[in-house]
This record gives sequence, structure tokens and C-alpha cells, in this order.
Amino acid sequence: MIRKFLKDRRAASQLISSAALIPILLFIVASIANISVVSNMQTLVNEAAFEGARIGIKSDTPEQTAQMAVVNFGDGITGWKIGDRLSVITSLKNDMLTVEVRYTFYLLGGQQKVLIGRSSLRIGDTP
Repeated sequence: MIRKFLKDRRAASQLISSAALIPILLFIVASIANISVVSNMQTLVNEAAFEGARIGIKSDTPEQTAQMAVVNFGDGITGWKIGDRLSVITSLKNDMLTVEVRYTFYLLGGQQKVLIGRSSLRIGDTP
């Protein structure tokens, strides 16, 4: 049966063209997965920064409260602890609390990606 299949030129050429398409299709699927992960994580980082600023402006110690709110927001996400993968920078100037969140993760294929989200709110505002 294999000999018959290999003697048929059309079947052999279809097999070769199908085999050539497999890496291209895998690349497309991996790219879609990476784009989805980056989009999801960027949304998460932006929301964490906003949530930190929102909770921080309502506190007597806005910078410390904002950092704790960011860490608590991402509870359960791999590496979501202040250290190697997550950093939270807060600043308070002219009654304006700014929260910057940086999160590092790896895409399929091992490429490192750093996402940054920022949010600024004025103390006394109610978002």
C-alpha cells in the first residue's frame, strides 16, 4: 500500500505540500496565542495600576496602600509578587498619586516581555 501511494505522483506531491504547511500553521497559531496573552496581560497591568491609584487616593498613606492594592489585585497570578517579575512605583506630587506597574513574563518560545501600566488620580477625586 505504501509503495502504491509513493508511486502516485499526485499523492506524494500533496503529502509534501501538506508537510510544508505544518510549520507555517504552527507559527500562526503560536503568534495568535502570544498576541492573546500580551493583550490579556496588558489589560491586567493597566487595571492593577488604576485599582492601586483608586484605592490609594482614599487612604491616609496613599503610596503604601496603592502598592498593597496592586499586589492584592493580581493575587493568584504567577510571579505577581513584588520582586523579579513585578515592580510597583508610586509617587505623590501636588495631590496627584501616580502608580506605575511593571510586570515581566515570557511568551511562547521564551521571549521576555515587560508590560507597563500607569494611572494617576488626584487625591480627593472619586473615580
